[in-house]
Amino acid sequence: MRYFAGTNFRMSRYPLSHAVVLGGSIAGLFAARVLSDHFAHVTIIERDGPFPAPEPRKGVPQGNHVHVLLARGRMIADALLPGLSDELLTLGAVQLNAGRDFAWHYAGGWRAQHDDGLVFLSMSRPLLESQIAKRIRALANVTVLNDVRIAGPLSGGSRITGVRVTQTGRSAQASEVEADLVVDATGRGSATPQWLAELGFPEPPRDLVGARVAYTSCTFHRGRDRSNHRALLVSGKPSRRNGVIFPIEGDRWLVGLQGFFDDPMPRDREDFQAYARSLAVPDLYEMIRDCEPLSEVKQYRFAGSLRHRYEQLSRLPEGLIVLGDAVCSFNPVYGQGMTVSALEAEILGGMLVRAKAEGGLSPDFARRWFKSIEPVIDAAWTGVLVEDFWLPELAEQRPLHLRPMQWYMDHVQRATHRSALATNQFYRVINFLDPPAKLFGPRMIAEVILAGFGGSGGNSASQKTPLRQPIHTSRAD
Repeated sequence: MRYFAGTNFRMSRYPLSHAVVLGGSIAGLFAARVLSDHFAHVTIIERDGPFPAPEPRKGVPQGNHVHVLLARGRMIADALLPGLSDELLTLGAVQLNAGRDFAWHYAGGWRAQHDDGLVFLSMSRPLLESQIAKRIRALANVTVLNDVRIAGPLSGGSRITGVRVTQTGRSAQASEVEADLVVDATGRGSATPQWLAELGFPEPPRDLVGARVAYTSCTFHRGRDRSNHRALLVSGKPSRRNGVIFPIEGDRWLVGLQGFFDDPMPRDREDFQAYARSLAVPDLYEMIRDCEPLSEVKQYRFAGSLRHRYEQLSRLPEGLIVLGDAVCSFNPVYGQGMTVSALEAEILGGMLVRAKAEGGLSPDFARRWFKSIEPVIDAAWTGVLVEDFWLPELAEQRPLHLRPMQWYMDHVQRATHRSALATNQFYRVINFLDPPAKLFGPRMIAEVILAGFGGSGGNSASQKTPLRQPIHTSRAD
């Protein structure tokens, strides 16, 4: 049986006919939105059923836990889906000023709180994902096939021409979905490396940073908050235990506790409170101590950051690209994954504009794709390396070239304990608004030097860190 999602659109508007996106998670949804501008029809193939309500999906086991769409990711999402942030706010998402509303204790001190223009939305992942999916499903030239499994690729010579699919839970004969371009957004369990081997292509080299982390999360009723912050994070060396609390829709706190390697994680509410109390500072525990729990304790384990080095391959099949966690799955403690997927979607849009001008996809489109996304992944991956290789379990694996970077970033972190300017610049870099090179600018180096003559930022987020000077994001170096 051969399947093709037809369309009545005039082909003169679209130089390409059909694109297939494998996986309907956030990375796949962003990709589908970009593809819809350049292909007559886009089909999303998703193994889960429809999820009209904002609830965790079976295919996203991490959906119960804290997720953050960083500032650059939110900007891209709003550009792709105008009005998305306003819709999320209407549905209960909470708008936070990163400098003023967010308290972050890292490695013995609190980052300086300040008032800036860096805004992000705090919400559950299911709310974000369901609203994006609703907008994508409403596009006239996008079809979503739910409860469908991918059986393998269709190929002709050196080209991928589509995929074979089966209905979930059935043993019926596979159907064929033909496509000009197949986009693999199936996540960490992507079968593309296996497909390449079966088709006679080399598999991509893999990099694994084995910082195992376990997540335990619970929601609480968000009572009256008397603190001078509305979200809080406790993290960083030398602590092996992290904690985060964000306000989300439904007047709730979403609280996540993380432990590295074999640290025993709480399994019930009593243990949850005890674990929160064991963090480096008591602030998170104080925020939830008298709050009513609204959910059971949920757990999730992550085996380590995994990167597939497709950009190093000299031979790739035409008609297939990979993005999101299927290329690089980052330690979720650092909250980069969704924003990297948004950045990749933005890059894909630019490449498709060029392809349209050239009259179609060139034979080296896949090779150029992996080279184009390499700098974005490099920036996020370096951040993972700098943090994860502080862990003593990974000390023997730490590359020598990383040590000077860790030394400098340790001093940057200390500078954020006393300097609003340093904190603001650090936040802009980790939100992908500024390149990492900004952390090495003259003003940052001056703040790092000055930080060597000062102390840390105290031991309680309720103690306001005085501002050295007003900070405006447009003036940050």
